[in-house]
Amino acid sequence: MGDSKEAGAESPPAGAAARGGLSLLSQGESEESSAQGSALFLGGNEVKSRAVVKYSSAPPRTAFARLEEKTDLKLPPANWLRESAKLGPAGTTILGNSKKSKPFSSFGMAYDFIDSVGNDVDVVSDSENIKKLLKIPYSKSHVSMAVHRIGRTLLLDELDIQELFMRSSQTGDWTWLKEFYQRLIDQKWQRKKKSKEHWYQKAILSKFLYYSINGDGAAQPVPAAAEQQEPSSADQTTDSDGASWPAPFEMPSSVSEDPSASSQGSEPLEPSYIVGHVASAPTEQNLTTLFNDGENSQGLKNDFVRNILWTFEDIHMLVGSNMPIFGGGRYPAVSLRLRDNNKPINVLTGIDYWLDNLICNVPELVMCFHVNGIVQKYEMIKTEEIPNLENSNFSTKVIKDIAQNILSFLKSNCTKEGHTYWLFKASGSDIVKLYDLTTLCEETEDKYQNPFTMPVAILLYKVACNMMMKKNQNKKHYGTIRTLLLNCVKLLDKSRHPQPSCTFPVCHDTEERCRLVLSYVLEGLKSVDSSIKKESDLPAADPNTPIPLKYEDESTRGGPEGLEKQMALFLDKMGSLQKGNYSSQSGMIPGSWQHKMKLQLILKSSKAYYVLSDAAMSLQKYGRALRYIKLALQSHDTYCCLCTNMLSEVLLFLSQYLTLCGDIQLMLAQNANNRAAHLEEFNYQTKEDQEILHSLHRESPCQGFAWATDLSTDLESQLSVSCKCYEAANEILQFSDLKSQNPEHYVQVLKRMGNIRNEIGVFYMNQAAALQSERAVSKSVSTAEQQLWKKSFSCFEKGIHNFESIDDATNAALLLCNTGRLMRICAQAHCGAGDEFKREFSPEEGLYYNKAVDYYLKALRSLGTRDIHPAVWDSVNWELSTTYFTMATLQQDYAPLSRKAQEQIEKEVSEAMMKSLKHCDVDSVSARQPLCQYRAATIHHRLASMYHSCLRNQVGDEHLRKQHRVLADLHYSKAVKLFQLLKDAPCELLRVQLERVAFAEFQMTSQNSNVGKLKTLSGALDIMVRTKHAFQLLRKELVEEFDQPKREEGAPAADSSPSLSREEVIKLLGIFESRLSFLLLQSIKLLSSTKKKTSSNTEEDAVLKTNKQTYSQLLRATANRNTTLLERIDVLLHLLDQLARGSGQ
Repeated sequence: MGDSKEAGAESPPAGAAARGGLSLLSQGESEESSAQGSALFLGGNEVKSRAVVKYSSAPPRTAFARLEEKTDLKLPPANWLRESAKLGPAGTTILGNSKKSKPFSSFGMAYDFIDSVGNDVDVVSDSENIKKLLKIPYSKSHVSMAVHRIGRTLLLDELDIQELFMRSSQTGDWTWLKEFYQRLIDQKWQRKKKSKEHWYQKAILSKFLYYSINGDGAAQPVPAAAEQQEPSSADQTTDSDGASWPAPFEMPSSVSEDPSASSQGSEPLEPSYIVGHVASAPTEQNLTTLFNDGENSQGLKNDFVRNILWTFEDIHMLVGSNMPIFGGGRYPAVSLRLRDNNKPINVLTGIDYWLDNLICNVPELVMCFHVNGIVQKYEMIKTEEIPNLENSNFSTKVIKDIAQNILSFLKSNCTKEGHTYWLFKASGSDIVKLYDLTTLCEETEDKYQNPFTMPVAILLYKVACNMMMKKNQNKKHYGTIRTLLLNCVKLLDKSRHPQPSCTFPVCHDTEERCRLVLSYVLEGLKSVDSSIKKESDLPAADPNTPIPLKYEDESTRGGPEGLEKQMALFLDKMGSLQKGNYSSQSGMIPGSWQHKMKLQLILKSSKAYYVLSDAAMSLQKYGRALRYIKLALQSHDTYCCLCTNMLSEVLLFLSQYLTLCGDIQLMLAQNANNRAAHLEEFNYQTKEDQEILHSLHRESPCQGFAWATDLSTDLESQLSVSCKCYEAANEILQFSDLKSQNPEHYVQVLKRMGNIRNEIGVFYMNQAAALQSERAVSKSVSTAEQQLWKKSFSCFEKGIHNFESIDDATNAALLLCNTGRLMRICAQAHCGAGDEFKREFSPEEGLYYNKAVDYYLKALRSLGTRDIHPAVWDSVNWELSTTYFTMATLQQDYAPLSRKAQEQIEKEVSEAMMKSLKHCDVDSVSARQPLCQYRAATIHHRLASMYHSCLRNQVGDEHLRKQHRVLADLHYSKAVKLFQLLKDAPCELLRVQLERVAFAEFQMTSQNSNVGKLKTLSGALDIMVRTKHAFQLLRKELVEEFDQPKREEGAPAADSSPSLSREEVIKLLGIFESRLSFLLLQSIKLLSSTKKKTSSNTEEDAVLKTNKQTYSQLLRATANRNTTLLERIDVLLHLLDQLARGSGQ
């Protein structure tokens, strides 16, 4: 037995304090003006009420005709049951619909105002049902309603059990409810027939209203012949419907003298007059309208003349009303009632009239009194005065309390979403009972006998879809959407209604949720596939047998050339999609619900696999990511085969899938060391994935994207596939103007294209460099190397174009920089020709180095200023400086004397060195600063050596000799200053200082006077003393080596000085000792000869004495062959200190 929830409805206390000021509609305001809502002042007791007309199909209001006294309403008027301009075309009248509202009337309203369901509105119902509930404490009449809960919204519909059981005896449906009703409630149920008095009252009411809309014309009776036809005509209009449940069936007319009867009419929907905004459910192309056919067959249409958003106190209701409203002239909006003068108005009638006017925002009521059908008089009553009428006095506060109590009772008991509850009160009883019919129905043999099941499922689905389509929905609503759809699926029998089982929420966050989505996709696909007639030629695949995800070696696919062919086929296919080509292996009919549903399910599976792939990518599980993106693309390939009209949004998805696939292939190429683990992840398949793939194979071979998703073992192939994925993604964006519609995605695709072309260019460049290093020095450049240069250059060139097309100056500069590096590799390839001793700097080297310079300068122009990207700017500057330096060094070391004059070579070397110096930033503090200082010091050293050499070899032009002398001295000084800033270049510093000493010695040979020679010697010894810093650095390094004999080896920085070489130190030390000995001896000789010729000089005597002592100690130290390197350095440091003290330094 189902849950039986009973509650005794107690009448709340009458009377309440007045709250809030309320205003009347002023005269002249129409129904349209009330669309914004207004409140009514309701007599002594104030109740907050606001009504907003959301939709109206009523024609413009017609002024009612006041009938003359003694008009006989038993006689039909001339216009009775005929069309009229004032009534609207094709039978449309302001009188409303003569038929009873449909059993699913609340669902029709809910579909039209789907935004309100589940959130803003507490109740959706026919106004008649609202009035019945609010009259429960005053009325002994029975109440029977179906209640459904969707979110926080309750849907109320009349459940006419008399009509229901009459149909049951004919169709066999609802027998379980009939048995339950007879067993518990009314054991001797019989259908009650309506009295002749009932039909008589309906007939004179109909005639009265037709008289009233006759306007200015006289209310003329029809001929006697028509009068004789009256009863049959009336019968036809009032009780003609015999359609089966749930088709519409008749109700008593809404404008009636019977206080327990309805007080509404209704109007057909055509033509429609919109008041305010019609909040119909939003539609989206990619959400299938699953239930359209079902809605039509169920009669689930909103056929109320008006839909009103009525706020009664704090209760928000969406109400359907068919009440006739007259207006015009002195009375802009009035309701019209016919009353028997012999029967006083009671409380139930008063509440009926008051609520109708309140719901429809009508400020006045016009009452026409008659006796036996003869018009007596008219009376005008304001809406707020109705509660105070004689014999029908009631408290509005009590009505408000009843409303709140009933709503609270229903919300606390109707808790299960999707269940059908039955609210029942028997005639003459004070007890209201609530039954869960869904639970009762499930206990029967056929648990799907509840005819409310389909409408509830449709509404759950529509509310969920509406929430999914809202762009401002955040993730907290995903749970609500999922619950709505799960409840929808639970309600339906999959064998009878496979469509809804194909629905589920699409999530975009965790892997677990995506897996849940795929489980629903699989259920949906099974439902669709099982409903399609199985053809003999369908692929006989076993869903339990894995379909292998093959990977091929590049050699079996024909290399990049084969990839090009596959790409061409793919682009042809994309072009054919625009023409709407359709091919299905299962024989599905295009446009059928199976076709529509399978399309949507396949699209959702592709989205879910895409999200899974993206998640795996972020976890660096690249094999798994490739497997998922392969499944996404296989789903999409099947979608393309089935699709008859490719949407631009779906093409955008494909572009995104291919972009991600390109990313994955690139990461696999860069992580080749973990290939075995990636391969294992790629080949793994879940049973669910196998079954989904089996369903896909019913429609398509799923090989359209095989070229993009194979896991290759070849690095070049992986990079090529990645590039083709990006190219395909870009090609797709050219279709349907997707490029301009999705600028951000377009920019990302072009960035990735530029990046992958850079990667491939670097790959070919490194291959060329490797071939070059393996090649014998004497051999010329091979054809293979040249082909690799061309491929690399082509990739860089295309990549630069990609970045420049999206104004990405930084990345364009980096690719220009790599092109410069390629040119340097080409130059290096041409330097090995010929014997090393006879080698000269070749024209080919010069050509390629100059091209490299051009590309580096283009890179700097692309950046514009250092502020754009300081790191890239500094990197390009460094590479440019290196190119100039390398070119100058090679010209200096391997001077092309067979082609150029010495002076020309020296000029070119000098210019290149100075340009290198210009782009070498020694001042900015950075990680590269020591390298820049070492480079600049080396440049100055080389220039000084060159000018020194020129001075030695040059004869004649004294001006030029003086210029070279000055330049040599200048560059030696700058080189020393820069080397002294470095802590790891003592040998270089010592070598420069020794060259300076040699330069001084060379100058001394051309001097004739002893004074001049002595001055030069003094300067040379001063240079020797200043080498103390270099010896201190050498001593420190030797001590560290002695303390840590097994020190960890670290790779020296590029272009930095090498680690300390003992052989070089010993060699430099020997030269230093010999030069110091020579200078001291020459100094002693000159000072001694000067002393003999001139008078005694105390300062010179002291210098002579110091030099003699130092010379003597140096001879003794150099004579000892057993002295260690460290001891020799210590002796020299002592001697240099001694010389410094002696000379007063």
